[in-house]
Amino acid sequence: MKRYSFYTYVVSNFQIRKLLTKFAIHIEKKMNIKSTLLVVVSLCVCGVAYSQNNAVSNAINKQNISINNSEIKHSNSSAKDIIPLWKGWAVGFTFGLTQFDGDIRQHNHYPAYQESSNFFELGSAVSLSLAKQINSFYSLSAELSSGSFSGLRRKNEYLGYDSYDPYQNYEGNGDKFVTSFKEADFILNIDMTKAMAYFFKPKQTGKLSFDAKLGIGYNIYNSVRKNLFSDTYIYSFGYTDEGANSLGTNYGSQKKDLFSSPSETVYIYGVQAKYKLNARINLLLDYTVRNGKTDKWDASIMSTQNLKDKFSFLSMGLAYRIGNHDYAKEWESPIDGLKDDVSTLFVKIDGFTDDADNDGVSDAFDKSPNTPLGVAVDGSGNALDVDMDNVPDYRDADPFSNRGAQVDDNGKELDDDKDGVPNSMDLESNTPVGTMVNQFGINVMNTNYVNSGGLIYFPSIYFNSGSAKVGNSNVNRIATMALLLKNNPDVNLNVIGHTDNIGTPKFNKQLGLKRANAVINYLVLNYSIEADRLTANTKGETEPLSSVIEITSDLEGDIKANSLAEINRRVDFEIVD
Repeated sequence: MKRYSFYTYVVSNFQIRKLLTKFAIHIEKKMNIKSTLLVVVSLCVCGVAYSQNNAVSNAINKQNISINNSEIKHSNSSAKDIIPLWKGWAVGFTFGLTQFDGDIRQHNHYPAYQESSNFFELGSAVSLSLAKQINSFYSLSAELSSGSFSGLRRKNEYLGYDSYDPYQNYEGNGDKFVTSFKEADFILNIDMTKAMAYFFKPKQTGKLSFDAKLGIGYNIYNSVRKNLFSDTYIYSFGYTDEGANSLGTNYGSQKKDLFSSPSETVYIYGVQAKYKLNARINLLLDYTVRNGKTDKWDASIMSTQNLKDKFSFLSMGLAYRIGNHDYAKEWESPIDGLKDDVSTLFVKIDGFTDDADNDGVSDAFDKSPNTPLGVAVDGSGNALDVDMDNVPDYRDADPFSNRGAQVDDNGKELDDDKDGVPNSMDLESNTPVGTMVNQFGINVMNTNYVNSGGLIYFPSIYFNSGSAKVGNSNVNRIATMALLLKNNPDVNLNVIGHTDNIGTPKFNKQLGLKRANAVINYLVLNYSIEADRLTANTKGETEPLSSVIEITSDLEGDIKANSLAEINRRVDFEIVD
């Protein structure tokens, strides 16, 4: 008897995982929290299994790891797991009762009944389905349904609510509605009896099994609401005749045709019990809940406890299996198959712990096996790049450039007009060199350059920790300031030094002043700027621009990236009033 390995199946069927993911996204929005959590956890387990298998396979190919028994043929290949397209088909027919849950419903423990007009809250429906078994664990099915559902709401149930009554037809004594519908659904059926064998001791399932159902559908409906006792018209959706009641009128009797009737998307979940009568015929007991993306099924739009309408469908029927598939052997023990794989297939894994560049990622999984010593990397061994400019942080002169900005080979943003405002923020990218601009790179007239509100933009000069030396990375910034001062001889500046919070406040205040004087001396000595136009000040650590100390990556343990504290180690400029 052929045996399935659930692990092998999951990791070898990428398209099915994508389908499950799409279903989970839809169901997550509509289902309750417990059901959503179960679906998400299942998908996560499948994803982890796929990732682990893929990584090990790549590592084996990369390291030329040998297999002790090379002649063993895996009995659980994906070609054998999947049932061929021309096999595993079944048609089903069910008939049953519908129960509405929405604004117009008498919320008792049992369906309401009005004896005077023989009106019952329970409706009826039929369904016809065509299912394709993908493997022994799940199947896909298309289902067509047709029927009706209804509900009533007595006067006392309207306390605190206003009845929906556009035509002023409501008589105040309660109301009722009837909705007829036609629906097409696409459903994923998961055999829970076999799936639970992964968590409990597997055994032959016998004749009874259970499927979990998740799906999406398209519902076309016609709804009419009437007064509870007089049966007179109140409102409708999907009817050609409507309006305010008058003598002799009988609104709500002419339905729109199929293509003109209103329609809505429905989200489906439920369970189906199957009892095997023989190898081809199953007795079905099906319960599904259909959540509508609408509040119009009851011909009433109200702000009650039910923001969206839904109805349940309990049905019984038969399913007939088509084709020559060997259904007698469809049950396979997944645990036994997995044990067979483990006991017969031995893989000799060498070199998984080698790490040539000592970055904490073994060579078998390292995408950049030659990163410099001490460089922080992610889980794939690539050097961290916080601003994602393709220049790794350890050699990025500006590791916090704007996302998507063009940078040079050193990671610094391009500044075509040399005004100190990078191209990604420059709204006037062709100002003459040395022109005074605001923070958006826009030319500011000489009569308007005031310091109130920080309208003028000046580049900051950055320093290494504990240093007051003007480094080469600041050459372009200081050149921008020199051009600005030469082109605006009547402008005087305060040069303000800042520090991080490492060290004592007194030391940092002195360090900030040293940095300010270092910048002034650089401008005076290299660009012949008059010293009396520049005044040194310090704020030490008192006005930090960033309060973030460090960035930690959770991809490969406790890895510290470049610290934002370097933003606080700077010199700023402001115009003297």
